[in-house]
Amino acid sequence: MINISGTYQLAGGAEAYPASAMLYETGQLVIQQKTSDEKLIESWPDEYIYGTVIPGLPVDIIFPDGALFIPDDSSFRWPAMSNKHRLAEWLESHWLTVLASIVIVPLFLWGMVNYALPAASHAAVAFIPDSVAESMGEQTLYILDKTHFDPSELSKQQQDEVTEQWQNIITKLELPESKYKLHFRKFGMGANAMALPDGSIIVTDDIVTLMEQDPNALTAVLLHEIGHIEHKHSLKLVAQTTATTMLFAMMFGDIEGAGELILGAGTGLLQSAFSRDMEREADEFSHQNLPKFNISPAAFADAMTLLVNSHVSDHSDLDSDSNTSDAVDEIENSLNHWLQYLSTHPDTQERIDTARNIEGH
Repeated sequence: MINISGTYQLAGGAEAYPASAMLYETGQLVIQQKTSDEKLIESWPDEYIYGTVIPGLPVDIIFPDGALFIPDDSSFRWPAMSNKHRLAEWLESHWLTVLASIVIVPLFLWGMVNYALPAASHAAVAFIPDSVAESMGEQTLYILDKTHFDPSELSKQQQDEVTEQWQNIITKLELPESKYKLHFRKFGMGANAMALPDGSIIVTDDIVTLMEQDPNALTAVLLHEIGHIEHKHSLKLVAQTTATTMLFAMMFGDIEGAGELILGAGTGLLQSAFSRDMEREADEFSHQNLPKFNISPAAFADAMTLLVNSHVSDHSDLDSDSNTSDAVDEIENSLNHWLQYLSTHPDTQERIDTARNIEGH
């Protein structure tokens, strides 16, 4: 029999009393505790589990009702504890394993983030029901309409011309009209187009006006956005980001302080990397399909050039009116938006050169 002195802490509170635990060879445990009036109470619990093994701290015994027995000797380890309980303590007590973990853990995370999770997420997307993509698209558009978009101010003629162009693309590519929908919106951050998971594609008033004299450039942009949908980029990005967040959460536990910083930075960098790969894939979709409309892939380069010049022009126009605080704020917001755009996309000049160099264009 082993007699261990310690403290018995009552369940659901901080009330505790001096106690002793007698552990018999049969595994039977007897707890003797003295209450506040020095009354001796004995108990013979049938069930109990061992607490977490942490070097330098005592290993508690936890009872079904939540009460604890805490040994006074922080180095005491219960004889019946399994090797599994002792493994973490052994690893933490040997400096070679600590040094090895400094190398192994980052390598493990790198491999998971760059290879395992993307592959698993991409495979999982194939099993996601269409209803999920539809719900995501509807909710995203609803939120954008409430926070960033205003009703389009394009004339009916402008909308009809772009819609006819859009219908020609859908017909030529034999895409389901029930899935692919075109939306016009006014957007305060300038010329832009975006694709939602449900097949909705949004074009802003500014991009329609910008490319009004170059419809081939707009066709290239629309094909690019269709490429995002055909490759299910939105769903893949959500799946990858979610899986990565769960990985960091499981590894760091309650994410606070440094752990939260690492998670936020890692997820942000990961999202940027995915976005670059997906943008290139959407670019290729546009390049490959433009010839079906007797349009050179160079039209995509023209579209990118127009977009870059339009944003640079927006900054120049605002700068000339920077005497007011409102103008300064608008410059900062617009510039931040454009910097964010560049940070999550492949190099713009590289994309322009790639499009112009296809088949000697």
